[in-house]
Amino acid sequence: MSWFVKNILLLHLFALVAAFGWIHGGARADLLLPVIPWLTFFVLEWLLVFPQTKSTETLFEARARVWRALKRDPLTYVALALTVVLVIPLFNVAKPPFYDTARHLWHNPNPSVTWLPYCVNPSEHTVLLLWFPPVLTAALAARHGLLKKSKRLLLEGICWNSAAMAVVGFLQIYSGTDKLMWLTPMSGYFFSTFGYPNFAGAFFTLTATLSFGLWFQNTTEKGRLSVSAPSATQDERSWFYVNRMLLPAILAFLGAIASLSRAAIVLSILALVVLIVYMLVYVWKQVTAGVRVTIFASLFAVCVIVASSFAVFKFESLKTEVRTITLSAVVERVTGSGYYHARVAKEIFRDHPVFGVGGWGYSHYQLQYLKPGENPQEDGGANVHNDSLQFLAEQGAVGYTLILACVVLWVIPVFWQVWLVLRARTISDLEGDASKGNAGWLQRFPIPVIAVAVATTATVCHSLGDLPFRSPAVMVVWVLAWSCVPGWLPLIKQVPAK
Repeated sequence: MSWFVKNILLLHLFALVAAFGWIHGGARADLLLPVIPWLTFFVLEWLLVFPQTKSTETLFEARARVWRALKRDPLTYVALALTVVLVIPLFNVAKPPFYDTARHLWHNPNPSVTWLPYCVNPSEHTVLLLWFPPVLTAALAARHGLLKKSKRLLLEGICWNSAAMAVVGFLQIYSGTDKLMWLTPMSGYFFSTFGYPNFAGAFFTLTATLSFGLWFQNTTEKGRLSVSAPSATQDERSWFYVNRMLLPAILAFLGAIASLSRAAIVLSILALVVLIVYMLVYVWKQVTAGVRVTIFASLFAVCVIVASSFAVFKFESLKTEVRTITLSAVVERVTGSGYYHARVAKEIFRDHPVFGVGGWGYSHYQLQYLKPGENPQEDGGANVHNDSLQFLAEQGAVGYTLILACVVLWVIPVFWQVWLVLRARTISDLEGDASKGNAGWLQRFPIPVIAVAVATTATVCHSLGDLPFRSPAVMVVWVLAWSCVPGWLPLIKQVPAK
């Protein structure tokens, strides 16, 4: 089997991630429409026809293994249910709400079938079908169609892709262009391929944290090899190869800062601090003194590079944004007390609790819930700036529950595998990671899982005061991080006895 055929699923998954990222961060439905459905179709086709094969099986056996895993995975059925719930509104449309000036009343016309999901504008609602089905398909494909090595390669590729996007952002800043990708005129500030700075901030915070975690994994892995097998050929890898993920980590971190998103500035720094503390606690018992010095020197170099970047380029706009970051401003944004959006979204959900008002329906219904003296927000007023509340208002309890079920089914299997690793009491219980057999519980906890947990938690925190999950570029990376992280988990040969 040729290399291309063996890795065709991996290549298409990476192409899907890259397409979401480079096409305006996934915010331009008109540009996504000719690309994303086809990429999704090919990912699904290669998952079913050309999944990656283990060395001990044929292609036919690999197909049977993948089909069996898909049939047993609850995520498959939840994804299908969510897709159906999102498709029905395209055929069950209600006219937009209108104000009766004679009676001074708002009227909300009913759809053809009142007990089914509906939407106000099918063309607007269709955008959700460019988000959720592709992301769900990618999650299933990465989970069941890729082998461990390819899962690791995909997540590293995602980080390097974000580094390239950050470089483009810096080039646009220093060229002084007012056009996104030097093509699309923009009236406000933008960074990289994202027209909305908070999308950029959430994306680069996510990928920077992932990159730092993967760098730490590579570094400590070499340290463990040098302890367990000093003469092993694996220990002969070059310093540049072992520390290769430092470059995308630095570029993505600078990208999060340069996005001028206040939430990204705070969260990226907090995520970096959490990882550094974890690294310092981890290394003392797990690696050699030489590797400790390397890690400390690398972290110091990262801090120097970041500080030098700010000193040399003098981001005056960044200083302005940083001055506005206060505790009261953060609380106001998270609670929604400074805006009417949170209250209005809750009231829309109260009146339409089952299926909501359809994709982007919030912008059509919000006017009737405004209080006297409240004026609709002109810039960004189509969004609640709280992803949970907006999904509740637009997809109702049914749609939102299915979304949460997907999240649970992404996360729980990973932590179940981690739990088995933590309970493995002998070296023989673990395959391919014998160095962890006698380690403490912290050292047994896989480093990439910590990085993924910190990175995705930062995105969730960001979503409490903004809308990162309205960007499919952020969504697909968030999902694939959980789908790919099992690539670093050791195999369990047997379930440990209680």
